[in-house]
Amino acid sequence: MEFVKRFKEISKSDTLLAGGKGASLGEMTRAGIPVPEGYVILSGAFDKFIKETNLDEEIDAALDNVDIKEVHTIENASEKIQALILSKDMPKDIKKEILNFFKQLGSKFVAVRSSATSEDSAAAAWAGQLESFLNTTEETLFCNIGKCWASLFNPRAIFYRFEQKMSKDRISVAVVVQKMVDSEESGIAFSVHPVTQDKNQIIIEAGFGLGEAIVSGSIIPDSYIVDKQGPNILKLNVNRQKRALYKNNRGGNEWRDLGEKGARQALPEKEILELSRLIVKIENHYGFPCDIEWAKEKGRFYIVQSRPITTLAGKKIARTKLSKVFSREHTLVYCSVWNDDNLKLSEELMGRNINNLLLMKEGKSNKISAWYDQAELDNIFSDVSKAINKNPRHFNKIKNKFYEYYNVLLPYFKGKRKLESLDEFKAYYGNWLGWWSPMGMVMMVPGLEGVAEEIKEAALKIREESQKYADSIDDIFVNFFKAKFPKYKKYAYVILPKEVLALNDRELTKDEIGALKKRLKGYAFLNGRLITLDNLETELDKNSLFLEESTIGKNRKIITGMPAYLGKVTGKARLLLYKKDISKVKEGEIIISEMTTPDFIPALKKAAGIVTDEGGIICHAAIVAREMKKPCVVGTKVATKFFKDGDKIEIDANQGIVKLLKR
Repeated sequence: MEFVKRFKEISKSDTLLAGGKGASLGEMTRAGIPVPEGYVILSGAFDKFIKETNLDEEIDAALDNVDIKEVHTIENASEKIQALILSKDMPKDIKKEILNFFKQLGSKFVAVRSSATSEDSAAAAWAGQLESFLNTTEETLFCNIGKCWASLFNPRAIFYRFEQKMSKDRISVAVVVQKMVDSEESGIAFSVHPVTQDKNQIIIEAGFGLGEAIVSGSIIPDSYIVDKQGPNILKLNVNRQKRALYKNNRGGNEWRDLGEKGARQALPEKEILELSRLIVKIENHYGFPCDIEWAKEKGRFYIVQSRPITTLAGKKIARTKLSKVFSREHTLVYCSVWNDDNLKLSEELMGRNINNLLLMKEGKSNKISAWYDQAELDNIFSDVSKAINKNPRHFNKIKNKFYEYYNVLLPYFKGKRKLESLDEFKAYYGNWLGWWSPMGMVMMVPGLEGVAEEIKEAALKIREESQKYADSIDDIFVNFFKAKFPKYKKYAYVILPKEVLALNDRELTKDEIGALKKRLKGYAFLNGRLITLDNLETELDKNSLFLEESTIGKNRKIITGMPAYLGKVTGKARLLLYKKDISKVKEGEIIISEMTTPDFIPALKKAAGIVTDEGGIICHAAIVAREMKKPCVVGTKVATKFFKDGDKIEIDANQGIVKLLKR
């Protein structure tokens, strides 16, 4: 039985043997497309390994315990299965054949990449789910192959498997071993414009050094638009690149400053046209639009990977608008909970998961803004309302889930318990994640149309009981982190949960600290991917998204919103954007805020009225205004941009308007 095949012996029909990536590389090699030389360890090698080590039943048993709505079950199964795979020795005959092919390749450094047997097909885009290892040597070859096999069961892959209804499918994995290209320039390309879907346009992104810097979002590449007819260059967008990632002599990668070279265009126009012809050749060979990774070494282009573009729908896709709905000071750990719940775990109670979510920190402030597709939210609100009306016991399910986790967290909220260890933090995070969805539902229900009043009142009662703890859940983590790791305390608001847990075994690396320092200046969490603000516009374009802009006319004197408590009052404006500004509020001033929180109560008591950018008639500001009987207008979107401290303004909540009287 063959366990290894060279690229030239593999075609696109060999996906079950070589995986999507391996089959694609073989197909391109046979078509005369320049691909770095290599071979594929076929899926049969992995299958034999599993069979000879008797791991089948243990893997199935671990997967049977997965509940896709409970993240910890995915993590537990992944940890167990990967440990099992990595603990077993590779059969000697497989090992011997792999080593023989490695020596024939004659390359000191190779790339070792996972290639799932359903990867890179338009129906099931596994891209990015499994692992790859660059600069692999003979010494690390078998270790990295084992890690590729194990990555078939990493948390992302297990979640994807269940999400795509493939949990019972026998998915295998091949491994690509390929000569490393020491790239002078590299990048990605799309044979069809991924945003406008213009089939006559090619998009090329190019940067100096290794392509990993572009894929990971560490640099902003040049972008070139090329008309296929000719080809002719339509647009050049050149971005200065301060540094580039290169292979070092020890087999690792290192960043190098580019100096004046970084201001140059990465590819001259002659080479852009040469690469464009190669891209057209690949698309014509396959007969469908392709997403291509390329590299250039010693003046020659190489294609590292090609796969179908899976996001085209046969017609131009309308761009989806994201609107800001929330602004508060929060940690990246808080954002991680928010992200994991909305994108993966909301379906149980809300009927569906969120498709589009942006959480963004701009500048040095710790304030996070949350952006949603309002139409998507409206559909979810409607679905939840219908579910409760159809079966009132659905609200009991929400309530029971709420208290299941709230009761565990309450001793921390009340200060009766403190986080003491990373194991305790891990459990705390799991309960926080479990609480998030029912907590959000409880906040949502009082504002839903068509829901029985008694259910709204029950939800409001729970909300009033618990909302004062909404922010303290974050404060508990911050206090724990700063006390436990004083060396890293300035990163408490920008560190990821996995980075916190890594501190159990080691210090943060130089690269990790560098990433944290960048996040202090801002970051974006777009649909589960953490990126720099510099890359946000590009990523929004790729996902056919754009952000709603709040514009204010030059001569405008009035803004409008939603009346939350009726009345009319005149006073001086006081912007209240951060907790630290609470003490600045004076008696009789009108508070202008993005959104109020329970921490603002002392200031709200002094205020003559309240105006917010965000929120609806059941938001915190609206509820407090009704309790305190203070005129209030919410949801203006622009109040904090429109008014300045000291402006004389008038709230006419009877009409839902706020006037600027004097500046």
